[in-house]
Formats: sequence, C-alpha cells, structure tokens
Amino acid sequence: MMTGVWIVSFVFLSGLVVGGMAGVVLEMWSGRRLAFAEPFVTLKRPVRSLALTMIAGPFMLFNEALDAFRVRRIGWTTVGSSAALSLTWAFLTGIIVVDVAFFVGSLLS
Repeated sequence: MMTGVWIVSFVFLSGLVVGGMAGVVLEMWSGRRLAFAEPFVTLKRPVRSLALTMIAGPFMLFNEALDAFRVRRIGWTTVGSSAALSLTWAFLTGIIVVDVAFFVGSLLS
C-alpha cells in the first residue's frame, strides 16, 4: 500500500522539479515572466514551442491564471481549476521523466 504512495509521490515531485527547473532557466534566459506568449510559444519554431510547453507548461498555465486573477478577469473557481490542471500536468510530466530515466538507465547498464 505505502509503496504505491511513495511511487506516486516520487513521480509527482519529479515532474514538479523538472518543470520548475525548466521554468526558472527559461525565465532567466528570456528575462520575462513565464507565459504562453513570445518568446516561449511562437509559430516560427513550433517544435521548440511544444517542447517548452510540455516541460514548463504547468507553471505557464498557473502564471497566466494568477495574472488573470490579479486583474479580475477570472474568479477563484477558475484559479482552482487551473491549479488542479497544473498539478495533473506536472504529474504526467513526471511519468515521462521517470520513464525516460529508466530507459536511459537500461541503455547504460
């Protein structure tokens, strides 16, 4: 029973850490707040935009929701929904990160 809890926690935290690190690096690189806008998401480079959104997307989504809440465009329920979606997205990113880590580990052994 507890083994499953530990695995789910590890996967979730892996997704949060990788997404957070990617978000911080992107913010430092661009000098702008992380969002679904230029220079992070652009039609000129769709593959790069998809990769950045896949990794740092949960933080992009939550930043956009908080910005919209501050200017009173959305309410608490939308912020809560965005938070739940961001946490789910981070968990799914963690699944991919752990799977890639196990794949690379099996290649190296």
